[in-house]
Amino acid sequence: MWLRSHNPLLLSAFRVWLPPGTCDALKRWMLKKNEKSITPVTPGLTSEATGLIRVVTARDFAAVVLASKQPVLVEFWTSWSRPCHVLDSVIQELAGHWGGKVKVVKVNADDSLDLSLCYDIQSVPTLLCFVAGSPSFRIVGTATREALEAKIKSLLSKL
Repeated sequence: MWLRSHNPLLLSAFRVWLPPGTCDALKRWMLKKNEKSITPVTPGLTSEATGLIRVVTARDFAAVVLASKQPVLVEFWTSWSRPCHVLDSVIQELAGHWGGKVKVVKVNADDSLDLSLCYDIQSVPTLLCFVAGSPSFRIVGTATREALEAKIKSLLSKL
C-alpha cells in the first residue's frame, strides 16, 4: 500500500525539464535540416522539358510560383499519404495536357513546413492555384481529372 500511495512521487523524479527556449531552437534546427535534405530539380528545366512535375522548395517557391506570369497549380503532398499517391496520376495527366497554359508543381508539405503553415495546409493532398502571385482556388483531398479541368477552364476563361 505504501508503494502505491508514494508512486507518483517516485515517477516525478524521472521528469526532464528543458531550459526555456530549447523547444524553439529544436524546431528551427529541424526545419533547416529538412530543407537541406531536398535536392531540387536542375534549374532551367521545366516540367515540359523533363516530362516530370517539378518539386519546389521554400527557397525557390517565390521565383517559380509567385513570380510566374502564367497560372501555377501547386500540389502540397507527402510521401506517406495514400491519397497523394492516388492524385499523382491525375496531376501527371494535367501537367501533360495543360503544359503550355498552366504550370504544375509539387511542394512536399513535410519538408517545407514554413510554406505549409503560410498557406494553412491542414490536410494532404491540397491543391492551390496561384494567379499573379495570389491563390485563386483551393481543393482539399483527391479530385477527378474532369473536376480539376473544369476549375482550370473556368479560371482561364476569367483571365
